[in-house]
Amino acid sequence: MHISFDLLKIGESYSRVFLAEIWGYAAYQALARGVVTPKGVSKIILFVTSKKQESSTQYSDKLINEYLHWEGPNDHFAETRMVNARYNGEEIHLFFRTIHHSNFTYFGKIEVVDVELEINRPSRFIFHLNDYYSNIVNETISEYWSRRQLLTVFNLYLKLQSRNFSPDNPDIIYLSKLIGKSVNSIAIRLNNLAYIDPYNNQHGIVGLEEGADQIQSIWNEFAGSQEELVFESERILAEYQHKTIDDIHPEIVFDFKNLKGEVKERLVKTRVNQSVFRQMILKTYESRCAISGIDLPDLLVAGHIKPWAEDEHNRLNPENGVCLSNLYDRAYEKGLICIDTEYKLLISKRLKAETNKEFYQRFFGEFEYKPIRVPKTYQPKKEFLEYRLERFDKS
Repeated sequence: MHISFDLLKIGESYSRVFLAEIWGYAAYQALARGVVTPKGVSKIILFVTSKKQESSTQYSDKLINEYLHWEGPNDHFAETRMVNARYNGEEIHLFFRTIHHSNFTYFGKIEVVDVELEINRPSRFIFHLNDYYSNIVNETISEYWSRRQLLTVFNLYLKLQSRNFSPDNPDIIYLSKLIGKSVNSIAIRLNNLAYIDPYNNQHGIVGLEEGADQIQSIWNEFAGSQEELVFESERILAEYQHKTIDDIHPEIVFDFKNLKGEVKERLVKTRVNQSVFRQMILKTYESRCAISGIDLPDLLVAGHIKPWAEDEHNRLNPENGVCLSNLYDRAYEKGLICIDTEYKLLISKRLKAETNKEFYQRFFGEFEYKPIRVPKTYQPKKEFLEYRLERFDKS
């Protein structure tokens, strides 16, 4: 087999399909492994993805300056060849991408400079990028972003369904066109936010470390002033669409059409932030009522566990929210039902007084002591549930 890199340019991006064609493979699946050793040639090819699909083995692979830090495969395939490549006159070539489902950037020849060979776990390699192109990492990971652009990505991170950060996500494609950034760049920033997100750190959810320091300041602002930053991100998003807050939230502004000045501004900000919170909670619960499973968004409410008026620091904290239909939200707010720290539904003494009525068993009785639908991420924080329980009449 003739494997040549003459047609490839360091710093350019290529798909496995293209490479398979120019190298004479029948199908690109022949290049599906992370380590490829073409038959009959003294070349080893690495295909490295930093941010992998959740279903894939989560090896820790990253570019740091002109070095690749790489964990070898579990089966230790070709590791001895790589260690001895220079001595044996073999070449190692690197194709690297920051996130899955995107093309690979060709980095040219690399060389092992350090290795820790393991038996029962992945070996750890450090490669020097001999043909290192000084702008590649900078352009791929550290390209310039304005604060306004970062805030629109932050806004999308709050609302995006099920951590779908794939570049082919329609929401990412739309934002890409809106702010003038590539879909891959936006996907990278979303994964940077996932890396920074304290909830993910506490629950072992993986994000992307490379470049995260450049977006850390946005998260710090959010931690210090949630309402101000969320409202600002909504305003900037509107401006990118050549609209105003009034244009993208007409139902809110209509309610306050007779108000003016600071009073109107304060009320609009509150309602806009509540609207964003609703989007956050509905996407977290996949637009289903946590009690009944009703999945019609028009009937769903983002209920606060600790009420909005009683805890301003957690007003926009998704761990302080639960998705309920209008009926159960109203019952929750009135103290007729509650959720315990095991996520089971409790019914108040006052509501149990209605057990002989048809509505009780249909809408409440059948759910008593049964667990609510708990989301995959941002489950209700037990500290907040305890706050409600302390004020609940369950006797």
